[in-house]
Amino acid sequence: MEHTEIDPLTRYHLLRDDMTDVAVWLRGRHPGEKHILMVDYYHHQKSRKEIAYVVVLGPEREKRRAIRADATRALEALGWQIDLTGGGDVIDLQPHSVRDLSAHQQLRMITRVRDALDQ
Repeated sequence: MEHTEIDPLTRYHLLRDDMTDVAVWLRGRHPGEKHILMVDYYHHQKSRKEIAYVVVLGPEREKRRAIRADATRALEALGWQIDLTGGGDVIDLQPHSVRDLSAHQQLRMITRVRDALDQ
């Protein structure tokens, strides 16, 4: 598979924005489940739309797995590839805070993820 190179700073912001959209979508999909969403990526993936792992912390194992599966599907629909091939330094990234988002912003994020999943 061909890997398009992205400026690392642009990639960082793109991934964080996509994760924020997914985090808002997950809140609606798993209401009442307190969790933390993160992704891990290897240092050598910092210039591509690749991540190594989707990590969900919080609820009991079965719920955590369901949330992680949904998050993985959504990130893949938004163009991110899961590639465990790696080694070396791992970098964690979390979404932006969703605490102060307006209902309109949240709806736009949810719609974006739903549209990507429907493609």
